[in-house]
Amino acid sequence: MTGVGRLVGDGLASLALARGGGGGEGGEGAGEGAGLLAHLVADAAIKGVIVLVALIVLGLGMVLIWKRVGRGGDPHRDER
Repeated sequence: MTGVGRLVGDGLASLALARGGGGGEGGEGAGEGAGLLAHLVADAAIKGVIVLVALIVLGLGMVLIWKRVGRGGDPHRDER
């Protein structure tokens, strides 16, 4: 089978086999699963921090816009 079907059928197992994993315990690829898991956890943590920072910036921007259009409590300096 070639083409897209082969790519879709391939997964993490074939990736591990291509990297030399898949042997028994103590084989060359014995520690690669932990390294892959650590990489995936670090990637998810970095993406989570990026999303959190983006939400904080979005919230601050919404508050500033809300106050700028006059929906806030205090009047603006130039309107006094």
